Amino acid sequence: MSACSDGRDVIPTQEIAAKVLALVERGGISVKTAIARVAGRYDYKIRGSVHAYSIETLKRLNAIDYFLKNSAPKFDSLNPFVRNLLRIAVYEMKYKGVHPALATDSAVRIVKKRNGRFASLVNAILRKVESIKIEGGDSIERVALRFFHPEWFVNYTYELLGEEEAKKLMEANLSTPPPYIRVNELKSSIEAVVRYLEDNEVVLAPTFMDEVFKVESYEKHPASLDWHSEGRYVIQDLASCFVSHALNPSHDDTVVDLAAAPGMKTSHIAMLMGNEGKIIAVDNSPKRVRRMKSKMKQLGVRNVEIKLGDGCRFNFVADKVLVDAPCSSTGSYSTQPNVKWTFDWKKFRGTVAVQRKMLKNAIKSADEVLYSTCSIMFEENESNINSVRAEVIELDSPFSRGIKEFRGERFENWDKVVRSFSHLHNCSGFFIAKLKGENQ
Repeated sequence: MSACSDGRDVIPTQEIAAKVLALVERGGISVKTAIARVAGRYDYKIRGSVHAYSIETLKRLNAIDYFLKNSAPKFDSLNPFVRNLLRIAVYEMKYKGVHPALATDSAVRIVKKRNGRFASLVNAILRKVESIKIEGGDSIERVALRFFHPEWFVNYTYELLGEEEAKKLMEANLSTPPPYIRVNELKSSIEAVVRYLEDNEVVLAPTFMDEVFKVESYEKHPASLDWHSEGRYVIQDLASCFVSHALNPSHDDTVVDLAAAPGMKTSHIAMLMGNEGKIIAVDNSPKRVRRMKSKMKQLGVRNVEIKLGDGCRFNFVADKVLVDAPCSSTGSYSTQPNVKWTFDWKKFRGTVAVQRKMLKNAIKSADEVLYSTCSIMFEENESNINSVRAEVIELDSPFSRGIKEFRGERFENWDKVVRSFSHLHNCSGFFIAKLKGENQ
């Protein structure tokens, strides 16, 4: 059965979204990638609806599973599609405002079409869910359920920011930040892109960067318009865009990007350099390197040399280095909510070790190093800067400053680094620091 724009033979959005969530759960991939695989053939309206269902369900996954596990003790062992269809139905009845009977009826009809033997079970589980409530209270468990975050995150942010700020952060993570447009001046002008988007009923607002605009509203998402596919502009987070400005590359610089794929920051650096100088972009994944080469061609980048390599060991000499390190993505929960539920402390400690190796490699080989993560974690940010004992260069901050102390560790350069937070700045949580390298 195909989904048609005129409403004939439409596969219910909930059914497609359940497939997406099952794929995310099984494959550990992003919602965006899963939608491309499952719903790529549908038009942008259907893909947008599937994305909304998938993201909004994932944002509330712990509370949704609380309802279901209290209604079905063997919930975790259910068929993956059925399990995720139930999650979507609970999202509808508990958080989307759909009448419970309608949400239940929709789920039952969908499961009957695929495998009738699950229909009575789905109906019984959802009937039980109707009567279950999450009680109030200020225990960590209740706060985690009420604000839709893991209990470890509640504890951590209470210590990092204080209880009041932590709750604001978690509340902001539930909303989706606005899209930001970065004009690609390698292929178009700011004026032309703004005019094109306004002609397509995209309402823009300026930001503190000339080439970056906040999307206030739109009839059709700017990512689905022709000029986006042509590379005249990209969709990129506000704080992410600031990283390249903080690096401040010159036209004659040799710049190394040690963890470059998918290449958004690399392409921005190339634009700021006017396609002059030289960029060496390094990544350790052959698949990501291939995709990045294609992306650079699309965006008109000509001054980049893309290399397969390990950023911890890659040998080079450069004027400036960007270490946009692989991280926990704890600053991106509003756009990547699935990451909330897969955090692993052992993996986290391994990631911090990799970050420190990359930083040390960068510092010994360059005049200046720009370090960034999309993480709120002190260990990945201030503590990593402490560990390398390099001189910190003060950055102007359009956002906030760093954390002075956490769990007994002080960070003396807190007022020289940059932090953004979703509840304060309407964008992802980033950490940005600039260091003097040993070549200076």
